[in-house]
Amino acid sequence: MKEGLHGWCGQILKVDLSDGRTVKLDTMSYADRFLGGRGIATRIYWEEVLPEIRAFDPENRLIFMTGPLVATGTQAAARCMVVGKSPMLMPEGFCYGNTGSFFGAYLKRAGYDGLVIHGRSNKPVFLLINDGDIQIHDASSLWGKGVYAVGDILKNEYGKSVRFITTGVAGENLCRSANLMTENDGSVTGGFGAVFGSKKLKAIAVMGSGGPSVANPEKLRELNKKVYHLYKSPSEDKPASGETTPSANIKHCYQCGIDCEFRTVMRTASGKDMIGMCQPMFVYHEWILDRKDEPEAAAYDATRICNDFSICTMEMCNIIEWLEACFESGYLTQKETGLDIEELGKLSFFEKLADMIAHRKGFGDILAEGLLRAGEKLGEKAKDHFSEFVSGVGEGAEYSGRAYLMNALLYAFEPRQSMSMLHEVSLLVGEWVMNLNDPESSPVTADVFRAAASKFWGHEKAWDLMTPEGKACAAAKTFDRTIAKDCLGLCDEVWPIMHSWNTPDHAGDPTMESRVFSAATGIDMDEAGLNKYGERIFNLQRAILLREGLQPEKDDFPAEFNFEDPVEEIYLNPDVIVPGPGKEVISRKGKILDRKTYDRMRKEFYKIRGWDPESGLQKDDTLCE
Repeated sequence: MKEGLHGWCGQILKVDLSDGRTVKLDTMSYADRFLGGRGIATRIYWEEVLPEIRAFDPENRLIFMTGPLVATGTQAAARCMVVGKSPMLMPEGFCYGNTGSFFGAYLKRAGYDGLVIHGRSNKPVFLLINDGDIQIHDASSLWGKGVYAVGDILKNEYGKSVRFITTGVAGENLCRSANLMTENDGSVTGGFGAVFGSKKLKAIAVMGSGGPSVANPEKLRELNKKVYHLYKSPSEDKPASGETTPSANIKHCYQCGIDCEFRTVMRTASGKDMIGMCQPMFVYHEWILDRKDEPEAAAYDATRICNDFSICTMEMCNIIEWLEACFESGYLTQKETGLDIEELGKLSFFEKLADMIAHRKGFGDILAEGLLRAGEKLGEKAKDHFSEFVSGVGEGAEYSGRAYLMNALLYAFEPRQSMSMLHEVSLLVGEWVMNLNDPESSPVTADVFRAAASKFWGHEKAWDLMTPEGKACAAAKTFDRTIAKDCLGLCDEVWPIMHSWNTPDHAGDPTMESRVFSAATGIDMDEAGLNKYGERIFNLQRAILLREGLQPEKDDFPAEFNFEDPVEEIYLNPDVIVPGPGKEVISRKGKILDRKTYDRMRKEFYKIRGWDPESGLQKDDTLCE
């Protein structure tokens, strides 16, 4: 660690798998303008990944980057960003993902803020980082093994303190939706597992005995107590100590004492444990429930199968929905696919399908290219059976812009579905819906909703989800805050703290991120200053997307279904209700996104960003900020 430096370690490790050379970059030459995490990773991508480089080329980079709050003891700060050219997008392009658990924190304990991988080995290898000792080992004995077996082998060889990130057989076989996986079922979407495979890199294992220093430990402890106090619900009776006091049935990330509902240990029907995390838990759930000959816990086995192969559960869910629709219409049969649709809902059907995709067997070879490319190969009839959720990376219809107007902009200006951004609206609305049904379940009344919307989204009309007024401002604020959060290493489960049971007005605090940053790094920062980093990095991302071929006149729009197909239901809010004036409840069910309304929001967003209001292109002064 560099003397006098707090929060950051001060160096980024760069490894060329082609010849084994390593180089160390100075973190602080980037951090002044790009902070850390997503920001520094995006800057390195800008410098090193040219538009003509393909996802599976040796020249593609996989950039792992932590933030200055990771491994400092800050609560809910264990995220590690991964940036590179994604093989899952069509066309291939800039993308990002992130994961929690322990990998990023141990990278910092080993003395590195980040890791840049490039080149290609001529045989399977894994990278071992043990403090300052960097070794590239033969991974022939790991190649062909699943994620869980790789983790067991590494821990048996190097001890329980080793932390890792790896990919399964799907990544080895260049399945475009292959994830990177960490212990405790953490994952990175975007097809980066296939990039691992293309580089013949099976895993990265990290051990570290150090860690970053903290500028003001006492202030950070005080703020950790504040975070826990704001976050906890009345049902939690643990003392607000700010220390890690993990519940027995929750797998916490590094140094985090928050009882996160999506880190609960689940028992599968086969008697194995897995971590229940949001969408992955439901990849096969609805089909399992339709059968009486499978226990519900078999749905968790399906998730575990995806994790072990490293197949993206969002893509897998879309594939199954598509297959079901194709069989129902008669477009596909068992003869073309090798699948018996009568077995849908049985775990054996899921196992067979996942094995076909991961090993590129038969029809699985087409599906391993991803549904978008499968549609191009098979033709228009195949694409006619796509659901609204089919997209490059993520689920393209969840919390859509036709339901919540602001989200139309969040979808349109990101290269992938960004769930942490979409959560700003959807979770706040969901809390309000809970309060309507049971005031003891959530503190978010209509008044609290309006106050939080104004405070966090920066416009007095941002709360009104029936009007476009204030939505461009709200989207800009959300982009800036979320990107800054990704730069710091903060987790979406806790941050931002938009509401609380434990304040007189139940309002959250948008200044907490900047205050924690100041305590950890010793750098004076306020909310506006932190969000300025987010704006700068958003503009850099925009420049990358334009360089790679984005055309604003046709690409700065959400998916077409938003303008044509009325919304019928939405997760956490099946009746698609939103707060109206006073205590009025208004439904958006049956609504579409009006094109003129969206154009108004889009042009206002251009103006807020300082871009050309007609073309959407950036101006020189915007890029120089």
